[in-house]
Amino acid sequence: MRNVRIYLLSAIFLFFTLNIAAQNLAFYGLLPAWNQTGRISNKFSYNFFISTTIDAFDRTIDNIKYPAMDFQLYIQPSIIYVHNANFNLAASYTYQRNNPFTANYSNEHRLWQQAIYSHRIGKSRMAHRLRFEERFIEDRLTGQYPFSTRLRYQISFKMPLQGKTIDNNEFYFNTYNESYLSLTGNKNAVYSENWTYAGFGFNTTKAGSIEIGYLFQVLVRDPQKDLRFLNLVQIMWITSFDFKKKPKIPITTL
Repeated sequence: MRNVRIYLLSAIFLFFTLNIAAQNLAFYGLLPAWNQTGRISNKFSYNFFISTTIDAFDRTIDNIKYPAMDFQLYIQPSIIYVHNANFNLAASYTYQRNNPFTANYSNEHRLWQQAIYSHRIGKSRMAHRLRFEERFIEDRLTGQYPFSTRLRYQISFKMPLQGKTIDNNEFYFNTYNESYLSLTGNKNAVYSENWTYAGFGFNTTKAGSIEIGYLFQVLVRDPQKDLRFLNLVQIMWITSFDFKKKPKIPITTL
């Protein structure tokens, strides 16, 4: 647990010190999401994740008005190969639409491949996720979709708050930090983005889990290394539906 805290604090400190004198922007809002996972066969599962990022308040910064709006629509179906309870591989086509309900929208088509390794620490579980992305981001001026790549590493920690396991009608704690490295294509920085989250969940008997927490996103928004901060209340509904009931292996996703 001590190593997790050190990693999270180090990542946040590094991002804050990218440019102390930067012209930074800060926004506050909501991120509602639905995360559905189910078994297809003994070795294959699926996941469907959808979210939207909402800036909840009108703001004026340096005489520029930033209206409350939906920043992003994100739709992510994926197929998961479950090697065992501790290791899985996944791949996806993901669609992202920035500023989805304005005339200034842009589309992104994304492919990715990832590996997740998870292990127990006492009664808790830690997971390491490494994801490689191939991105096709729309340039509205040219109508083209230039190609770029990105590598993401996430470390997460999930802990029951009652008993030794997360059972029905019990609460749990969940936290993660994810670092984004832009490798090729147009980019404002190599270490281009960082997400840190901490929240609490409740595992219901029949309706899945409901989780709510604080998500802090930092993004390098221009070549001058100015930053954009998103302070979000994340509300996630986590469900599971299996086409094949047995045998069932716990799956760590996202």
